[in-house]
Amino acid sequence: DLDIDTLHGYNRPRSRSDRYGSVLRLHNTLTKTAQTVQPSRGRRVGMYTCGPTVYRDAHIGNLRSYLMADWIRRALVQQGVEIDHVKNVTDVGHMRQEVLERGEDKVVAAAIAEGKSPAQIARFYTDRFLEDERKLNISRAQHIPKATDHISEMLEIVESLVDKGYAYEVEGNVYFGVSQFSDYGKLSGNIQEEELLEAVRVEADPLKRDPRDFTLWKRAEPGRELKWPSPWGDGFPGWHIECSAMSIKYL
Repeated sequence: DLDIDTLHGYNRPRSRSDRYGSVLRLHNTLTKTAQTVQPSRGRRVGMYTCGPTVYRDAHIGNLRSYLMADWIRRALVQQGVEIDHVKNVTDVGHMRQEVLERGEDKVVAAAIAEGKSPAQIARFYTDRFLEDERKLNISRAQHIPKATDHISEMLEIVESLVDKGYAYEVEGNVYFGVSQFSDYGKLSGNIQEEELLEAVRVEADPLKRDPRDFTLWKRAEPGRELKWPSPWGDGFPGWHIECSAMSIKYL
């Protein structure tokens, strides 16, 4: 949440001292309070915002999120803060093969429908997304990393989590063990076990030790095009690990 006082008189020309005296307050989801943004590196702020999954054109509801991030960025710039902005592109298909065949893996299903490779689909809709942002005058992020270019960084994190006992491997799949992390649920507020329900988009995974656990790396089934080698065999990353890897690398 952006404190409305921050944007009061936004279009009024400001002196350098006036800009530095401005205050931006954001709602901190972790503490559930509004807090003043205070750069930890002089006048520089690292900013990571989740970008598009590139399998079709963005609609106005999608673009609202990117506009909100741009307003926050511009408010900081108006205060004289330098922004190092990272916005990822998700260009990986994530679903298992039997789900893919039902047309539910968005990136790959779009490629099949249009007779193109997943890479061609991702590149096409990435360009379309960047053009949409240009039309809306959304500031271009300094870094726009693609998930498929950062598989090695994702694998490094997954291996580390396994080594530390926070994740476990079953038949080529690697899961994050929720019960092994005492602070799990602190951000969302879903701390009680009965409040953490397994996702219902696909059937329950019988390989999990706990239905709340989530997938970090998935084993590739026969016929899968998007897959990479790993210590647990050929596979592909789960949703949760991508932004972790890219935010750590660039920020």
